[in-house]
Amino acid sequence: MNVDQNDEVKSGQVLATLNATDLQFQLAAAVANDRAAAEMVHESELERDRLAIAAATAKADLERRRTLLDRKSISQSDFDLAESTQKQAQAELARAVVTIERAKAQSAKASAEVEQLRSRVAETSIRSPVDGVVVSRSRTVGDLLSPGVELMQIVDPKSLLVFARFDESAMASLHPGQTAKVTFSSNPLRSYAASIVRIGRQVDQETREFTVDLRLDQLPSTWAVGQRANVVIQAQSPAPGIAIPQHFLARDQGRVGLWVARNGRAYWAPVALGYSSGTDIEITRGLDVGDVVLNPIGRFQYQAVSARATAQ
Repeated sequence: MNVDQNDEVKSGQVLATLNATDLQFQLAAAVANDRAAAEMVHESELERDRLAIAAATAKADLERRRTLLDRKSISQSDFDLAESTQKQAQAELARAVVTIERAKAQSAKASAEVEQLRSRVAETSIRSPVDGVVVSRSRTVGDLLSPGVELMQIVDPKSLLVFARFDESAMASLHPGQTAKVTFSSNPLRSYAASIVRIGRQVDQETREFTVDLRLDQLPSTWAVGQRANVVIQAQSPAPGIAIPQHFLARDQGRVGLWVARNGRAYWAPVALGYSSGTDIEITRGLDVGDVVLNPIGRFQYQAVSARATAQ
């Protein structure tokens, strides 16, 4: 293991190395076989050259004896012996050519085995696919790994986005490139500039909210994947509306609502949210002007409430 959590890595950097002793031995043996096969090809080619010279000599001797036979200077048996020698030399030369081709095939096979093993040995060095930061490391030296097992997680800070949710009533007022301010829970006193990258095209059927992805102009030094943030996007409301402090919101089984007082009793009423501005949020549906909103802490359905208790 060459890196640990929070280390910065570069693309192509070796992160970890798998134990490859057996593969390295196999590669060494394959390289030796490849060299031996190449030597065999070389020796076969030398033998072919030697036999080619012998065949050429036998052919020249046969032609010379043919002339002597025409002149009756040698016997027919001497000529037949020279002809047999020439044919044998040609046959040996042809056999040498076949041997070379066979040796070349063996050499190509040995070279392919070397390349295959080199590729497998190279795969034992696990390299980073991107420039980034190691955000988690789940394995240590000595662990046994199988295909698909996570070794570590690397995040490219440039690819990080802030994920926010807004009520569907705000969709017409948002567009890609629109600026925003993001405040992280880890440092609520400082805000970071951001811009909208994309707007989701699917509304949650329960909460009636859609998603917005934003890219920060500058990441905080204490960034962490999954940390909470508050996103404020300045957009003009299409019409005047009702707004309440956000701490009055109460969720029930994924739905958002408010506790309101009616006829001296507490009732939970589902509402639809609109724009948010600082600590306040717009209520687009489910609340009328004049309704009394109750603090949600300790509330239960049909709880008796007094006029004094509702004045909050």
